[in-house]
Amino acid sequence: MLVNMKNDVGLVREVKVGFSWTGFFFGGFPFFFRGIPLYGVAWVVLSLLTLGFSNLILAFLINKQTAHYYLEHGYKPVGEGWALAGQKWGIAVPAAVAP
Repeated sequence: MLVNMKNDVGLVREVKVGFSWTGFFFGGFPFFFRGIPLYGVAWVVLSLLTLGFSNLILAFLINKQTAHYYLEHGYKPVGEGWALAGQKWGIAVPAAVAP
């Protein structure tokens, strides 16, 4: 399932709910493409220190961390799926607006 977020300028970000295969195979590098380089550096270093085993944990956390980051930086929920996403990520999400 995918959920959307939109900021005041109109930029829309899409975040998947659940396991991330890109996080599993590429470690912290997807954070760089999502515009969160600090998280990316932290996870790449952690991956090097654990010889890649931390990627298994990251695969379950990367989408949640991305959603938290976007919500904290001015993005607002848009569209459907936020009731389930909020429950799964353990966050209280304000009512999503229509796209």
